[in-house]
Amino acid sequence: MQGLGLGAGHTQHSADVLRVATYNIHKGVRGIGPRKRLEIHNLGLGIEALDADLVCLQEVRLFHQRDARQFQRTLLGWPDEGQADYLAPEGYEVAYRTNATTKHGEHGNALLSRWPIGDVGHHDVSDHRFEQRGLLHVPVWWQGVEVHAVVAHLGLIHSSRVR
Repeated sequence: MQGLGLGAGHTQHSADVLRVATYNIHKGVRGIGPRKRLEIHNLGLGIEALDADLVCLQEVRLFHQRDARQFQRTLLGWPDEGQADYLAPEGYEVAYRTNATTKHGEHGNALLSRWPIGDVGHHDVSDHRFEQRGLLHVPVWWQGVEVHAVVAHLGLIHSSRVR
């Protein structure tokens, strides 16, 4: 959809359409080992450009001590706050819940909402210890109607998806 005089990155939307995007941010980094690159700043620009009412995010880090140390000396550095708060465009509400806790930090699902949110729920759907999975359940008040958003990060193993 092309913008109609609303400025860069903003498009005109129909008032009766709720725009939803989903994005696995892979913990804000790309690659592994010495080739690992920090991508969280680019992701922030990308999410803002989506101009969605709701943005469902998977693999969002609340914190990660080792990566924070590794990237603290890069040009823009590791964000001081959790990735969900960092990525939220101005004026958006944030819901986050942890799915997995590791030695260096934790990560989970998040919802960024242009509209007010209610009480946030989290449901563990892990079926084995190697993949910690969860559903983030967030009621969103959109134009006076309660809409239930569920952010899912499902398992990679076939038997996990069948369950």
